[in-house]
Amino acid sequence: MDLWVHIALFFMLSIPIVVLGAFYSEQEDKAALASLPRRLGVFLLSCGLLTAVMLFCEHTFASVN
Repeated sequence: MDLWVHIALFFMLSIPIVVLGAFYSEQEDKAALASLPRRLGVFLLSCGLLTAVMLFCEHTFASVN
């Protein structure tokens, strides 16, 4: 259950990060709004990939047996 709370909090904090990035990078509001779903998907996917790499490195190099 604690994992789902952390995932929900991460998603809630990801939305403002992506929205601000879209509106700072695009000159027109319509273009910024249109790019939000793709930007959010790329952001979440890249964060998930980074998490997987970090967990792999932790399991491989930092495991204590």
